[in-house]
This record gives sequence, C-alpha cells and structure tokens, in this order.
Amino acid sequence: MEPIERINHLFNASIETKQHCLPSIAQPIAEAATMIVNSLLEGGKVLCCGNGGSAGDAQHFSSEMLNRFERERPGL
Repeated sequence: MEPIERINHLFNASIETKQHCLPSIAQPIAEAATMIVNSLLEGGKVLCCGNGGSAGDAQHFSSEMLNRFERERPGL
C-alpha cells in the first residue's frame, strides 16, 4: 500500500470508529463534563492521574485547567 493510501485508510478507519462509538459515549462524556464543572463551581477539585501515556494525558488535562482551553478565562 502506498503511503498516501495508508494514511487515507487510517484516517477513514479512525473516523468510522468514532462514528460507531458516538451513540454510546456521548451521554457519559456529557455527564462527566457536568460533574467536573459542578465540582469546580462548588469549590471542589478534579484529581487527574494515569500510568504511562495516560499520565501524560492527565498532565495535559490539568495544565489546560490551570490555563485555559478554547476561550479566554481565568485559570482555576
């Protein structure tokens, strides 16, 4: 398979997987986001942790919360 074909195939497979999962994960994601917002609004906190690559994800998420993500706002 040529590189461009391989790239197209991988992108399309990723898109199909996301579309397949969307109906079952949209509600839990929305609920998790609501829980995070409510915790912060009530003076609570969000604990982030992980192992290996997930630790990097947790660090990235907590960094976004300290700064801002997609819109201007004070750090939390």
